Amino acid sequence: MLAEKYAYLEEMVPETEPKRREPTRQKKQIRKDQPKSAPVRKHQTLNRIVTIGLVLICFAAASFVVYRYTLISENHKTILELEKQLEQEIMRRENLEVELSYRKNLESVEFLATEMGMKYPEEGQVKYVDLPEKQTTVEHADASSRQPEPSLLSRFLGLSN
Repeated sequence: MLAEKYAYLEEMVPETEPKRREPTRQKKQIRKDQPKSAPVRKHQTLNRIVTIGLVLICFAAASFVVYRYTLISENHKTILELEKQLEQEIMRRENLEVELSYRKNLESVEFLATEMGMKYPEEGQVKYVDLPEKQTTVEHADASSRQPEPSLLSRFLGLSN
């Protein structure tokens, strides 16, 4: 088994002279015949331009998204401010309604009048005035002086005087 393992070593024969490579002149000539690497540069330049363009497009899209979020945020702030204003106006309205209902109360009016020094009028201060009634005159027309009513058709056509 050990012999099989190292059998390949016996088959190898050492070379006495190393193989020489071909002269480099031929390779240089072959390289001169081949086109220069200019197309590769154009391809690399195109890749760079495309990459920069995509980065700019992504940056523009991200900027647009951020801009929209700022608009939404500003609108939300104004909505909150308007809601606070609305709540204040509702509270003010409720306070005014309470004050109005308090002033409509006759007892509070009487209380305020006594605070201001007002008194009920005495008997000599009250005077009554009788206003004359309107006279309505009703005139009755004679039945003989009435003109006959025009018919519906003549009214429609406007032929009667």
